[in-house]
Amino acid sequence: MKPALLTALLLVAVSVAVGQPGPRAPERLAWEQAGALAAPRAYATAVTLVTGEILVVGGLDKDDPKVTSVTSELFDPLTGHARVLDQRLPGRVNHAAVAGAGGRVAIIGGSVWIGDGWAITDRVDVYLPYEHRWKEGQPMLHGRTGVRATALKDGRIFVTGGYDGPRLIKTSEIYDPMSDHWSEASPMIEPRGDFSIAALDDGRVLVAGGLFGRESIPAVSSLYYDAQRDRWSPGPDLLSPRVLQSQAKLPNGDVLLIGGQHAASNTAERYDARRGVFEYAGTLAVPRMVADAAALPDGRAIVTGGLVVTAGPVSFDPSARTELWDPATNRWREVAPVSSGRAFARLISTADGIYQVSGVALGEQAQARVERFVWH
Repeated sequence: MKPALLTALLLVAVSVAVGQPGPRAPERLAWEQAGALAAPRAYATAVTLVTGEILVVGGLDKDDPKVTSVTSELFDPLTGHARVLDQRLPGRVNHAAVAGAGGRVAIIGGSVWIGDGWAITDRVDVYLPYEHRWKEGQPMLHGRTGVRATALKDGRIFVTGGYDGPRLIKTSEIYDPMSDHWSEASPMIEPRGDFSIAALDDGRVLVAGGLFGRESIPAVSSLYYDAQRDRWSPGPDLLSPRVLQSQAKLPNGDVLLIGGQHAASNTAERYDARRGVFEYAGTLAVPRMVADAAALPDGRAIVTGGLVVTAGPVSFDPSARTELWDPATNRWREVAPVSSGRAFARLISTADGIYQVSGVALGEQAQARVERFVWH
């Protein structure tokens, strides 16, 4: 071959190689240290503020003589630092924290430690993010613990079900954080607790699974609440009864229910908001309950932690294993685990990652460490 022809062929080969993209780097899916809370907390609530900070409220530490935490704190994802707010609140667990109109966050109901036992509270506290302070709100119409609540499209906060002690209840009420006013809403068809609740994109509220009725039976049923008409109606049945499941609202409006107690512990199902039905959403590698779940912006979802469900008694040894669900394949796969297992934690989604806050670790130890799940 002539030298000139060989040179030309080499130049063509090099230009083709340069023009083609190289092998795609594998996606990094990992947990990383993101900071710490000012104090360990178990069973706390956490919610993202309009300022971008994460508000953490309540919870308990079994090694603290006060039992429940009377402080609240702001965690800054940018710095990894937490700041304890000056005002003190009644320490509580099993409460709800919901952001409503004006970015105001309502801390609703729950259980408070009085003397040597727990009591149900109707107390409401409202955080004003632009004024950086708390104010006490009007009490609920019905005190409750195991509170289930969600924000409606108009910024009001809908509360339903839960417990008034050992009994399930069916009462419902709506709170307006701007006017600080509660109004009675239609009760559920039957008493229910420990269920999933999600505000759908069409304005209705979906209630799914949990325990229902006087006998506290695991529910396969779901309900819709229409706030405009103040009316409940039956929803589609789940594929399996679910109690103590985790959930994630997906970007397309669907709702993913994951794990739970008993037979449903190793499966997931997805509420298809367009068709109004529940569909199978894969099998988990780790059967789990009281785990933590969150959606990624691209429609995938993760679940982590929780208590592993086995054939025998459930031990309090939370799992550190993390799984990722992909809607394209409708399958779960294991990814990097979190540094230590915890149950009853809170996953908070932000633009730069999913933050794990609070939780109960091995030996029922409260947690201060904050970790962040990243993907890129």
